[in-house]
Amino acid sequence: MTAPTLLEAHWRLAAPDETLVQQLAGALRVEPLVARLLINRGITGVNQATQYLSPRLEDLHDPYTLPDVAKAVDRLTKAIQSGELIFVHGDYDADGVTSAALCLRALTSLGANVVGFVPRRTDGYDFQPYGADKAKELGAGLILTADCGVCALEAVAHANSLGIDVIVTDHHRPGKTLPDAVAVVNPYRDDATVLFRDLCGAGVAFKVLDALTARLMPAHQSAFRRNFVDLVALGTVADASTLAGENRILVLHGLAMLATGKKTGVKALLARAGLEGRELTAENIGFQLGPRLNAAGRMEDADLAYRLLITRDPDEAEQLVARIESLNDLRRSETERVVQEAMAEALTQDDRRVLVLARPRWGKGLVGIVAGRIAETLRRPTLILSYDEKTDSYGGSGRTYGSFSLLDALHACADLLGRYGGHSASAGVNVSAANLEAFRERIHEVAEGLISDEPEPITLEIDAELADTRLLTQSLVESLQALAPFGRDNPDPVFLTCGGIVTEARRVGKDNNTAIFQIKLPGRPWPTKAVRFKSGDWTERVQPGERVDIVYSPKLNEWNGKVSVELTLLDLRPSLN
Repeated sequence: MTAPTLLEAHWRLAAPDETLVQQLAGALRVEPLVARLLINRGITGVNQATQYLSPRLEDLHDPYTLPDVAKAVDRLTKAIQSGELIFVHGDYDADGVTSAALCLRALTSLGANVVGFVPRRTDGYDFQPYGADKAKELGAGLILTADCGVCALEAVAHANSLGIDVIVTDHHRPGKTLPDAVAVVNPYRDDATVLFRDLCGAGVAFKVLDALTARLMPAHQSAFRRNFVDLVALGTVADASTLAGENRILVLHGLAMLATGKKTGVKALLARAGLEGRELTAENIGFQLGPRLNAAGRMEDADLAYRLLITRDPDEAEQLVARIESLNDLRRSETERVVQEAMAEALTQDDRRVLVLARPRWGKGLVGIVAGRIAETLRRPTLILSYDEKTDSYGGSGRTYGSFSLLDALHACADLLGRYGGHSASAGVNVSAANLEAFRERIHEVAEGLISDEPEPITLEIDAELADTRLLTQSLVESLQALAPFGRDNPDPVFLTCGGIVTEARRVGKDNNTAIFQIKLPGRPWPTKAVRFKSGDWTERVQPGERVDIVYSPKLNEWNGKVSVELTLLDLRPSLN
């Protein structure tokens, strides 16, 4: 197997009904290009588009549409009114950390007696019996899980045996049996009839706390939403959740609160990332804030990130964010090492529909990142596993590619596995060393008929062709921001322009792996800068003077007080004209 290149991509240009484009543009008083983009995203009605372009927190669905919210609110109310200690149990990734911080801060604001806890990655996946033991040690009468617990049957049973009630809030897919908890709030329960399922862990917890605030302090419900939606945005984007539906509302408003909010740790995190005082995007969370929060749990202890999100002490925040920054630097270098080793092993498995790559020296905190990188590059679902001598087993994470459900595949291999869980797109798994080869073969067989023997070409979905790029103005790019935040299921606008002339091609960056082009586009009097990250070799595929067709997303670049339009290059090929 050789790594496929993006130049094999198939270009598919959207062709919305032009009459509908003009009607929607006129009704909304927006540029026809904006109307075209809305239609390409399935938004065709005026009311639907109006709500999409101006989403309000008041448009969020009733929390009680989620299963067991009423039971959760009743039990939390009882605990708060009686002064009973509530033990919040989060998880070690960014979603789990933000979920736990959200629960602790919100419950504190409601007058609760509450403590929080997030496990180390080395402690194991999900809510474990030792978590219940820790709650008992502290004298808690109620455990509230955040982003975990829906598959923790043993741990919930253990808590019950200790006389501790459990409320589960989680978004991971449940097993056949739900834990014996007071409430199991999960939008993916078989009996759930929710209007929107795809909340992250922080989103599910937010719904419960929203309902609880309405019960205990109804006059403060709007303030609750404004004050805590920033943490939900962090968790949603960092967990790569869809940015459609309710998540779009939560992230849009959450980004505004992140930029202007007063949470001490969040302000320190923004400053460290160079984002203080700037208008924030989902991309800032996905590539700058989320990785820093995740680095704590990946490389050392998620408690560092959790404490950063709950601290009110500026000095503590500075100390925590400095430690997290150093861990993030270490995470980057270690990730590159593991990616190189995993890629070398992957290229020897040219007959595998699903890649199962295993070695002793791959840190458990990095396997998810590496799995995603390998899956994206080789266009194969990928599991990266690290060996544990103490248990003589391999544990790690997987990321899918395309529509293949990784969780369904693991269900089909359940008799060979230890603990596992997650989503269709990502999952955690443990397998004994004795079962590794059998698991590798079984999951390959499960994928038969679902994944072709040769990776399918990537399809680039193109919103519109811009033949005359005089339209590529600062004003146009700003108007496209009405469709933000961009991310999963709401991609950046993508355009095609044919017949550009390359005037310069060079490699830059610390690793010399960023390609910078200057391209003279039709209709523009001067060359436009186009950037392709992690693809320095693209400069060798075209020479100055060549005519090219390009697919790109336009962005605004500010430098020395001057704003210019810059292109993020998605593909290019020799011009056919």
